Amino acid sequence: MNNYNIEFVNEVDSTNSYLKNSVQNRGVSSPYCVYAGNQTAGRGQRSHSWESQPFDNILTSFLVDDFGHLSNLPQLNNAAALAIIDTLKEFKVDNIRLKWPNDIYVSSKKIAGILIENIVSQQEVKTAVVGIGININQKQFNNFEATSVVNELGFKVSVIEFLQVLYNYFYLHITKKGLTLNESINEYLYKKGDMVTFNEDGKKQSYIVNQICLNGNLQVGAMGEKLELEHHKVKWVK
Repeated sequence: MNNYNIEFVNEVDSTNSYLKNSVQNRGVSSPYCVYAGNQTAGRGQRSHSWESQPFDNILTSFLVDDFGHLSNLPQLNNAAALAIIDTLKEFKVDNIRLKWPNDIYVSSKKIAGILIENIVSQQEVKTAVVGIGININQKQFNNFEATSVVNELGFKVSVIEFLQVLYNYFYLHITKKGLTLNESINEYLYKKGDMVTFNEDGKKQSYIVNQICLNGNLQVGAMGEKLELEHHKVKWVK
């Protein structure tokens, strides 16, 4: 299964936290990844919790060393997103999109998410922990806007086989150049060309979604002008 050292654990608080602790306490180094059967405190972006039924889904984190300058980080997110998209496509899931910045949707429902946490020194990324959660064989969700591979295909798939393909695609994409990754991910941009409402500084603003920029911002259009939105300053309005 490619060049990664893979560790399986039955249960952790979160795979990202477990892997960061492993770096500090056990000295593990890239290429390394951890896969858990269950998370007791899974996290998403903006400290949101991640709902997952034990042993039915993918809960994994990759360790990436020396990714370079902070400006390269958006491309690490793109590499992870493309790895998820390509794996879903290989398992015959259709209508896949990246909802900027880090959620993978099938049609209008979330199937996967990405959470990247970094150890930075002098503007250089020394270590990045890339957490990925994918709904595989879970059929029911408290969040009605979620879906899974089994719900899309109508039958269960092997979580281990899915992991093998995901790891291979992740290793493939992190070796690519930023421009190539950016062009590829824009082919899957959710709501591209549509008018979308965001909450920006407590106010609702509507823009046409254009593209994801190399710096990770979302380029939008309004009143004939092009603007860039930063993900930590805006939220999608449902």
